[in-house]
Amino acid sequence: MIIILGFHLAFTDIKSEPEVVEPEPEVWVMDESLALYLEQFEHNFEEGLNANLIPGAAVAIVKDGRVVLQKGFGVKEKGKGEEVDEHTVFRLGSVSKGFASVLTGVFVEEGVVSWNMPVSHYVEQFKLNNPDQTDRVQIRHLLSHTSGLPRHAYTNLVEDGLSLNRIIPRLEQVPLIAKEGEQLAYQNAAYSTIEKVLEVQTNADFNTLLDEKLFEPLAMDHSSASYDSIRSSGNTALPHVYYSRSRGHVPTSISKKYYNAVSSGGINASASDMGRWLLLLTGHYPDVISEETLEEIYDPLATINNRRFSRYWDGVNKSHYGMGWRVLDNHGQKIVYHGGYVNGYRSEIAFSPDDGVGICILINTHSSYPLTVIPDFFNHFKSNSSEVISE
Repeated sequence: MIIILGFHLAFTDIKSEPEVVEPEPEVWVMDESLALYLEQFEHNFEEGLNANLIPGAAVAIVKDGRVVLQKGFGVKEKGKGEEVDEHTVFRLGSVSKGFASVLTGVFVEEGVVSWNMPVSHYVEQFKLNNPDQTDRVQIRHLLSHTSGLPRHAYTNLVEDGLSLNRIIPRLEQVPLIAKEGEQLAYQNAAYSTIEKVLEVQTNADFNTLLDEKLFEPLAMDHSSASYDSIRSSGNTALPHVYYSRSRGHVPTSISKKYYNAVSSGGINASASDMGRWLLLLTGHYPDVISEETLEEIYDPLATINNRRFSRYWDGVNKSHYGMGWRVLDNHGQKIVYHGGYVNGYRSEIAFSPDDGVGICILINTHSSYPLTVIPDFFNHFKSNSSEVISE
């Protein structure tokens, strides 16, 4: 009895540890000048949409590792009242190309593929008109459109709906226009060979790889890469095409084009998704892909000696191409960007890796309006940032 009592007393005498109180997470408050800029941006952007008769749009803006704006504008379908919000899904068109290069970068880091390995090492069906060049064309040539194939080789077959398994073997029939690495000639069919490279090396289909390596880790909950997915999303902006001066842009149906070549134009996403994507692109998901690999992806590999992709930027007369991304020098400010147009949707994404600022604009018709917005956006932050490289 005494022993039991002593045991009891010994335990009742123990002093409890003080409760550890976790500090409250610091509440982020937007800088007043940024808040004023974004308010004016929204006002001007909406005016521009109305002036250009654009039915609906969505915008994501990031700065310093935060999404500072994600918002929908206008309507999903002209003549109906359902409004676009930040989760409304649009098609990205060729903005999809950046997803393919980043996904490849993830597998480069894992040692699954190498930028410098010949494509034919992974995909036996990939053959060019010159057998020696076939042996030399590397993944980095494929993703920078410098394989030596002429511009848009067999894009018509992609748009006709042929599978990549049927298109890739036909590349051997196309006369080459340059040695690998020497001349940029924009591709869709050849570019999409990267899907087969990754599928062969992982034993998984390309869409599954996108989900597992990018969409899920980034919580891009509204993103997908199939026709069925966008049709069943429940919150989709319909595409619009110009019909006539009297009727303007009219809604049209979502097509199946480019879902057979997802890496070239088959990804669907919302503004909220693209905000997270911009955070990754500006280096804020190092657990997914490192800044070093991103820098390699953005490294200019080919020069574009015409003003088609720089004409909206004052004093910028040429641009470059890295892997899946266009690159230009805005008077000391490096801009990485890409545009896309497919099936009555237009998308533009651009960011400055050094300044940590980026923007994505999605609209549900074809218009150059986003291209006029983006240069002013970057010039604002360039002139107001002490970290920007001076001219």
